[in-house]
Amino acid sequence: MTMTNAIMIHVHKDMLPVYHEKLLEEIRIIKGVKRADIIYSLNYWLNVVYETKSISSNKILKRVKQWDKSAILF
Repeated sequence: MTMTNAIMIHVHKDMLPVYHEKLLEEIRIIKGVKRADIIYSLNYWLNVVYETKSISSNKILKRVKQWDKSAILF
């Protein structure tokens, strides 16, 4: 049985929408990521569901920080 986890990462609201989409595309193709969505109604939270066996939350955050240096993992 594969174990999954979910994390929330705050991304900057001033990032252009086109960059939000590019960020989502990049996160969604990471091996082990099951779902990634930005929840705009909750002040730009990136919700990522991933397989813990395939990738860590820190590696996901590192990838997000390539797009938003101020991204914060909660």
